[in-house]
Amino acid sequence: MRTAKLIAMLMAVTLLLTGCDWTRKQLGMATSEDIAALKREQERAIAEKRSADSLMRAKEDSVSRAFQDSLALAKASGMVDLSNTNRYHVICGSFREYSNAKGMVEKLEKNGYKPLTIDFKNGFRLVSVSSHPNLSAAYDKMYDLMGSKFNLDGDIWIYDIRQQLHIK
Repeated sequence: MRTAKLIAMLMAVTLLLTGCDWTRKQLGMATSEDIAALKREQERAIAEKRSADSLMRAKEDSVSRAFQDSLALAKASGMVDLSNTNRYHVICGSFREYSNAKGMVEKLEKNGYKPLTIDFKNGFRLVSVSSHPNLSAAYDKMYDLMGSKFNLDGDIWIYDIRQQLHIK
């Protein structure tokens, strides 16, 4: 009988201490209202972050579209040469010797690519497999090349022409 009373008393005390907001408040613990307010604040913060992210993406898209439109207009008016207008280049080789760069270009052309060479101010010549207007497209191409059976004999990386390390 004493054991049953002790178990019943422990259960009652446990329910009072954990389930009652008044008891939780007296013990300095968070009440159900406090917990609900925290959840609402977290949901609001997540919604604000999503909104900010979507605004940033929209801004980047509009800037990219405006840039492409201005390039198309400039090309139509004959103002610029558009052969190197993309910002990001997927580089598959950097060579000091011209013959090595030429060999890489020939290898890429045999495999269906249209490589481009970029001369650096430090005397190196880069071989670009492709160029892209945005970084994510350049990374996609880089990872495709890394996963392909085509052996490039070296590192593949991305060069941003805004770094201005090349000869113009």
